[in-house]
Amino acid sequence: MGKKIVVMEDFTVRGTDHMNVFDTLAEKYGAEVQHIHVQKNIHDGEEFAKMFLNMEKNGPDVIDEEEELLEAIQDADIVISHISAVSTKAVNSAKHLEAVCIMRSGVENVNLANCKEKGIKVINAPGRLAVPVSEFTIGLMIATMKNIAHSHQRMQAKNFDNKFTNDCYSVNLKGKNVGLVGCGMVGSRVAKVLKALEANVMIYDPYMPAEKITALGYESVSLNDLCAKADVISIHYRLTPETKGMIGPEQFALMKPNCFLINTARAGLVDEAAMMDALQNRKIAGAGLDVFHEEPLSENNPLLSMDNVTITNHLAGHCADIFQMTADIMMNALNHYFETGEWINQVRY
Repeated sequence: MGKKIVVMEDFTVRGTDHMNVFDTLAEKYGAEVQHIHVQKNIHDGEEFAKMFLNMEKNGPDVIDEEEELLEAIQDADIVISHISAVSTKAVNSAKHLEAVCIMRSGVENVNLANCKEKGIKVINAPGRLAVPVSEFTIGLMIATMKNIAHSHQRMQAKNFDNKFTNDCYSVNLKGKNVGLVGCGMVGSRVAKVLKALEANVMIYDPYMPAEKITALGYESVSLNDLCAKADVISIHYRLTPETKGMIGPEQFALMKPNCFLINTARAGLVDEAAMMDALQNRKIAGAGLDVFHEEPLSENNPLLSMDNVTITNHLAGHCADIFQMTADIMMNALNHYFETGEWINQVRY
C-alpha cells in the first residue's frame, strides 16, 4: 500500500490550485494524497500576519489546534505544510509519521525537539528565498546608507531638502568592512555581490570552516569582532531558542557610531530594547529593517518616525513566482525520497 501524504492548504494558498502539484505523487508512486483546509478562522492578511508572527516567536503550539489535521495525521506517513502549524499534539497523535515537510526555510511551524525525540524527520525548502532575499538585502543596504527611501518620501511631499541627519555616514561600500552574521544560501549570495562592489567582507558563521571562508576571499571572525570592526552588519541567521537575541546589548556596545545594521532575516535575532536604544540615542548610524518584533507595526511604534531607519513591510521574500520555486524544491525532495528511500534537505535538530 502506498504512503499517505497529508497536504495542508492554508490561508496563503486559499482559492488557488497551488498545492495540487503534490497530486502527481499519487500518479507516480501510488501515494494517497489527502488535502485538508486549515486556518479557516483567518480571513485577511492582517490576521494571518499576526498568526505568523506569533508562531514564529512562540512555536506551533500557541496556534489553535486544527481538528482536521488531528484526524488526518493519525495514519499519515508524510505531512506537507506551507505556513501552518503542525502542533506537538498532532505529531504525537500520528501512528507512523515519517516526515514533516515545511515549504519554507524556517521551520517554526513544528516542534523540532519533539520530532527528534520521536525519530520524525523535518524537511524544509532551503534556498527558496535565497535569490529574492539576497537581492533585497543589497538594495536595502544601499537605500539605508544613501538615504534613498528618505529622499523619495521628501520628494513626494514636495520637500526638496537633500540634507539628512546621518549624511556624514553616507559612504560607499567600496573599501568598507561589511560583516555578515551567517553565510548560508542568502548570506553567501550577499557576500558575492559585496565582493564585486569591492567591500571587505567579514563572516561570522560557526557552521562554516574558517579555511573555507578564507579560501573564498573573506575574513572569518568571531561575532564580537565582527560587531566591533564592521561599518555595515547584515544578519542572515536562522532563529532558534539558542540564537534568539544573539545581537544584544553586548554586541551593540561594540558597534562603531558609523555602523549600519541590516536585518532581512528574523527580528528575534536582535534584542529589541538594545536596538531601539542604539538607534534612538544615535549610538549607531542607522538600520534597514524588513522584520519586526510586532507585525504589523502599531501606529505609535517609534520606528515609524525615526529619521535614521529604513523600514519595509516584510517584503524581502516577495516575488511573483516564489511559490513555484518553493514547490520545485519540495517536489525534488519528495521525488528523491520515493525513488531512493532517502531524504534530502533534512533540518539539523
